[in-house]
Amino acid sequence: MTEHIIVMPGPACFDLGAVHIVAQAFGWTVDIADDLREVTAAQVYGRTTAILFHRAAFGTCSWLEAVRLLRLALPEVRPLLCHGFSELIDWPGLQDAGAFDTLWLPLKESELRRSLGFVWEAEKRRAKPARKVSAAQRIAPALARDVCARVMASAAG
Repeated sequence: MTEHIIVMPGPACFDLGAVHIVAQAFGWTVDIADDLREVTAAQVYGRTTAILFHRAAFGTCSWLEAVRLLRLALPEVRPLLCHGFSELIDWPGLQDAGAFDTLWLPLKESELRRSLGFVWEAEKRRAKPARKVSAAQRIAPALARDVCARVMASAAG
């Protein structure tokens, strides 16, 4: 199954050429969606790793409502807010709601590369299988602390 990112520009102006170039460098394809229905339908063709969006793509929603809608529809996706330079953003609240990163519009290729690099790194970490720790490995640090404590006690007294 291919991985892709989705762009939901709404009426905002996105440099889709830069998005395609940077996404391709990470091995992702790019899909454009006008609404949440199209975002969920795109899951048939591949797994969405991130969504670049402007809140106006959701109508009159606030940034917080837009992030919550995306997280409800696709809990594993990484929302990347694309906003104007002068827009006030409540980053702690948006982060609590599940936002992954923000980008200023107009998009700069270097900033987009940095942000998608963060997504790529997070995807690598998610894909790594959890390392199983044996009972001996869990017990060894406790034994080492106990031995160290006994040595210190005998040296002191």
